[in-house]
Amino acid sequence: MKIILFFAFLYLVLCFYIYFRQESFIFYPDVLPKDYQFVHFGDAAEEVYFYPEKGVKLHALRFSVPEPKGVILYFHGNARALDNWGYIAPDLLPHGYDVVLPDYRSYGKSTGPLSEKNLFKDARFIFDQLSRQYDASQIVIYGRSLGSGIASFLAAQVAPKLLILETPYYSIERLAGEQMRFLPTSILLKYKFRSDLYLPKVTCPVYIFHGTEDELIPYQHAVDLKSLVPDIDFTTIPGASHNNLSQFDLFNDRIGEVLGGS
Repeated sequence: MKIILFFAFLYLVLCFYIYFRQESFIFYPDVLPKDYQFVHFGDAAEEVYFYPEKGVKLHALRFSVPEPKGVILYFHGNARALDNWGYIAPDLLPHGYDVVLPDYRSYGKSTGPLSEKNLFKDARFIFDQLSRQYDASQIVIYGRSLGSGIASFLAAQVAPKLLILETPYYSIERLAGEQMRFLPTSILLKYKFRSDLYLPKVTCPVYIFHGTEDELIPYQHAVDLKSLVPDIDFTTIPGASHNNLSQFDLFNDRIGEVLGGS
């Protein structure tokens, strides 16, 4: 009986640890000094700030092209900061869009407390600010990995031109449940990111890209999202893992078709 009680106690301790420390399992931000200079992007990157509420500052990089067709609002993955994520802009700029990449709260030079509610609120705020310069029908929302849930939520609230999801999850709740089957993750998680609920409400064209060998977010997640919304344009990248889709011609050619023709 004592042994059972002991293991029950350890289980409860683990549950409390997961609940109160879950940000450290989901978010892996790099913090950048306030005076950090993005010299490796040359003159192409302009630093901009968004202020969604008092005491909160969201830092972003803006890349511009002559006579843009619109803007790509890009929500990145769960690790690092814009000094790393800015590298995606040169791949997108040739398609004729400006690119805006925000860092989430606590990432890079951004400040403010993290929460699912805040991430969604910030995404909407940035979209609304961009809508002052671009018509909503000129804004492409792009979400990669962690950012796919934020992008899906936002696209369900507004009317963008396109929604592009790279290596998306069905939901963080499901992903956590698959990785920690012995824990009641549906109860413990403060971050659900229910893309399965958001995507059916999206009215713009949706494009999904996922590799068959993704080691972080199983390929089946994208397959199941497609089954929810049959109209989704789903491109499978055979042999691709989580972070190397851009190394495959199929991915680059299809992105070019989606953005170049829109």
